[in-house]
Amino acid sequence: MIEAARSTLLAQMSVKDLPGHAGTATASVGRRSALFVWATADGRFCSGAAGADGGYTVSTCTSSPGDTAFSSRPGLVPLVTIAAIGTSQNLVIGADRETVRSVTCNGTPLTFRRLKGVLDHRRALYAFDLPGQTGGSVTVTAVRAHTAAKEHVNLLWKRHAGRPMCH
Repeated sequence: MIEAARSTLLAQMSVKDLPGHAGTATASVGRRSALFVWATADGRFCSGAAGADGGYTVSTCTSSPGDTAFSSRPGLVPLVTIAAIGTSQNLVIGADRETVRSVTCNGTPLTFRRLKGVLDHRRALYAFDLPGQTGGSVTVTAVRAHTAAKEHVNLLWKRHAGRPMCH
């Protein structure tokens, strides 16, 4: 299913937006679709999702490599937040000069995955999923220079009546 979704997505991409030498990293997998991230040959960051059956594709790429410039200081960089029609919210964050140790919603640990390097060694990419329309922000604990730091990543929705919230 993942390879079918990847093939569907890449078949719809312009040549300039195709993945560079590192290829794509799979950020999230649904029942019939997958979310991918990659860097183009000229260093621009891209993300895209596709249905394995060819039913849909969506993708976006930055205009220049500088649009996702690396920080000289430790910190998180939200890179992708996408919602899959009310069922899930898929996020990809970059960690500059730090390593993510946990992601929590109201103190409850979330499963997160470190993605293979698609940019370079300065930024690690991490992906995690939440139920659709969860609002607020998640808490990310990261280690930088042997010290733990807590940071927050905003979700798509600030507040949503009757939906789960992270604080």
